[in-house]
Amino acid sequence: MFHKGIIRLLLAAALIAPLAIGTSQPAKAASPEIKVTLDGKAVSLDNAPRIVKGTTLVPYAGIVKALGGTASWDSKTKTVTAVRGDTTVKVTIGSKTAYINGASTTLNAAPLLVDNKAYVPLRLLSESFGKWVSYTQSSSTVAITSTLTVNTSTGPFTLKAKPKRIATLSSSDTEIIYALGGTVVGRPTALGPVLPAEAANVPEIGSTHGILFENLAATKPELVIASPALATQKATIEKLGAQVLFNSHNTFTEIQASIQLYGRVLGQEAKAAQLIKFMDASVASLVKPKVAPKALIVYGAPGSFVVALPTSYPGNFLELAGGTNVASNFPKMDTMPQYAELSLERIVAANPDIILFIAHGDAAEVKSSFKKEFETNDAWKNLTAVKNDNFEVLPSELFTVNPGIRAPQAIEAMNKLLLQAK
Repeated sequence: MFHKGIIRLLLAAALIAPLAIGTSQPAKAASPEIKVTLDGKAVSLDNAPRIVKGTTLVPYAGIVKALGGTASWDSKTKTVTAVRGDTTVKVTIGSKTAYINGASTTLNAAPLLVDNKAYVPLRLLSESFGKWVSYTQSSSTVAITSTLTVNTSTGPFTLKAKPKRIATLSSSDTEIIYALGGTVVGRPTALGPVLPAEAANVPEIGSTHGILFENLAATKPELVIASPALATQKATIEKLGAQVLFNSHNTFTEIQASIQLYGRVLGQEAKAAQLIKFMDASVASLVKPKVAPKALIVYGAPGSFVVALPTSYPGNFLELAGGTNVASNFPKMDTMPQYAELSLERIVAANPDIILFIAHGDAAEVKSSFKKEFETNDAWKNLTAVKNDNFEVLPSELFTVNPGIRAPQAIEAMNKLLLQAK
C-alpha cells in the first residue's frame, strides 16, 4: 500500500511540479527581467525565454554554446541536435519525445519554432550535459551550475558534475534513488528480494561491509554512494574514475535528510519534498497506545543477540510507533554504537512489557530459539513480557536492513504490535 501511495504521489507531483520555472500557462515571451546564468555569469540568448506548461524554452544556439556544446538544425525534420562530449541530445519541434544518446524521454512541453527560431527545453539540455538547474524567484533568475555542494551525514561534499551513472552500496539508498525517478548502474548484493523490482537485473557490487571492486569497475560509475564505514576505500574507488559520497541514515529524520540530499543530487527537489510530506503524514496518522508499552528490541540470532538503542533505526521507529525503549540507558557497543550487548541482568531490571525480535528466517523458529536460549533462567521467566507471552517477530523485509522510504510501513507494523500487547 505504501509503494502504491508513493507512485500516486509522485505522479501527481510530476504533473504539478515546475520543470524549471513558473506555472503552466500558454506559450509567451517571458518578462525581460528573467535572467539565465551559468556559474554566476549571464548567458547571452538571441531572444527572451518562453514558458510553456512550466517548462523554460530558450533559443537553442545560445544555450548550447554556453554549455560548451555544438548544435545543428535539420530544416527538413525540424530537429535540433546538440552534442557535448559523449552526450547527444535530439529534440524535434512539436514533439514531446526527446532522445539522449538514443534513449527516449518524455517532455512536459514540446520545443517551439517562433519567428524561425527553435526554442528548446533549457533544463533538458543543461542536465543532459551534466549541469544543475534552479530558479530563484526573488531575482527572477534561472541558474545553471556546473558543480553542486551538498550536506551529507559526514559533512559538505562537492559534486564535479551531475552524475548519470550512480552505484549504491545499501538497499535503502537504492530505493530512495528509484523513488526519486533515478536509476543505478550498480546495487548492493541482495540477501532476499530486490527492491525496487526494477533494480533486479542491475549488477551486484558488494555491500556496506565490503566492495566487489571488479564488479564495481565494470559498471563504470560516475558517483558511488557508500557508508562512512567504507571511508578507507575512498582512494580505491576514486581510481575507478568515480566520486564517492559517504552518507548514512539511522533515524526517520535522517532518512528524510537523505531523501532531500539525493533529491538535490538528481535535481528532483520537488519529488523529494512530496515524498517527505507523504512519510510525515503516514506516521502522523497512526493511533498510538494510550500508555506507551515498555519494549525491548532484540536483533540477531542465538549466541549473537544485540539490543537496539534509540539511535538505531528500530529504536527510533519504536518511539514513533508509541513505545518506550527499555534499553535507552544501556551502554552502547564500540563496534556497533547504535546497539548494546544483550545483558539479562539489565533486561530483568527493566522488565519490558513486550519483546520484539529482528532476525532472518521463520518467525516461529526465531521466537522459539530466543525462549530456549533463556528458559533455564528463573529471573527471565518472571518478566512481564514472558508471563504474558508478548514475544513478537518484526517483519524481516522491513527490519533486517534499513527500510529507507518504507520506514512508515515499518513504524506502522511496530505500532500494530504495541497496540496488541497484553
